[in-house]
Amino acid sequence: MDLNSALSQIKLRNQNLELCSQLDIELLVLDILKISKNDLYRDNPLLSQDQQDRLLKLIDRREKGEPLAYIREKIGFWNLDLHIDQRVLVPRPETEVLVERILENFNSKKLNVLDLGTGSGAIGLALCSERPLWNIVCSDLCPQALSVARRNMKKNLLKVQIVNACWLDSFVEGRFDIIVSNPPYLSFDDPNIFSDGLRHEPLKALAAENHGLKDIEEIIVNSAKLLAVKGSLFVEFGNDQTRKVVSLFKKNGYSEINLYKDLNGDERFCSGKITKC
Repeated sequence: MDLNSALSQIKLRNQNLELCSQLDIELLVLDILKISKNDLYRDNPLLSQDQQDRLLKLIDRREKGEPLAYIREKIGFWNLDLHIDQRVLVPRPETEVLVERILENFNSKKLNVLDLGTGSGAIGLALCSERPLWNIVCSDLCPQALSVARRNMKKNLLKVQIVNACWLDSFVEGRFDIIVSNPPYLSFDDPNIFSDGLRHEPLKALAAENHGLKDIEEIIVNSAKLLAVKGSLFVEFGNDQTRKVVSLFKKNGYSEINLYKDLNGDERFCSGKITKC
């Protein structure tokens, strides 16, 4: 087999690496050659010297801990093809469970929905793709993140409302039937912040004060005012925050409080409903 062939290069470069897996290299080769996986294994095309040099640079970025999604500038989430860069967090497969739980609880009837702290737009756009009658607002404090969300909306031929807002400050009471958020929930001294991938992601979208609970508490407290009658709040949280998050839901008048586990079996999401007199 020619050493310059794509499959030979994948095997050759997958040696003495710590972070960059063979699958990572394969995906990078597919991007460089702009071919499908079927094309790769059927034709085994050659990589030019320039393409090999580019591959080595991309592998080096991955070895330094940069998320593959940033290097490729894209990731699949739900049924979407999202553009991703350093302005937003990388959407995780675990958050797809949150989308799934919302869809399980609500049918196609028209609802007003807020994806709070939308980042790339992953949650709001995924819901939009499944519930086209829903009126979905994707909000974020960061204009740069909203640029990414807007790009993803157009890329996936979807229509949501993009709003620049600091959490719930810009919205009127009783407006939303569903509020969903994957807020910052790590503590600033959490060692995971410096782990593979995370250390390259925007810190303000990862960590919050009060041991990671500041933004979660603000969302739970203020969502109780902004939700419509029998409106529901869905929040993602950290591994060790279950008891405190449930307590905040109860303290602020939510009923029908439910916990949901992520793909690893950890309690990761909480929902509650507001019943107003």
